[in-house]
Amino acid sequence: MTRTWPADLPPYVTFTTGAELLRRFNIDPFADAQSVRYLARAHTEKGIWPFGDGPGLMPYGQVANARTMETGIFLTHCAEHPPNPRGRGRDKQPRRSPRQ
Repeated sequence: MTRTWPADLPPYVTFTTGAELLRRFNIDPFADAQSVRYLARAHTEKGIWPFGDGPGLMPYGQVANARTMETGIFLTHCAEHPPNPRGRGRDKQPRRSPRQ
């Protein structure tokens, strides 16, 4: 599914401005800069984050002390791979009783 984004968007976003756009387009209604950073780390570990320094990845830009990402690629990725709305996901192992 290919989405089109409004033409008035900025060409690049930071983690903070990216979170604002995720809320604006209802991709992640609770997004903030920290949740976008967490999403980037988690998706980098899974090998699906489109930004970085490796081969085949879109390099981050730099404005002052902030990393920037191309807006269209960022929004499309987040729309195709939305964050888990319920938090951390299923347990990998059974939980132990506090008394054990």
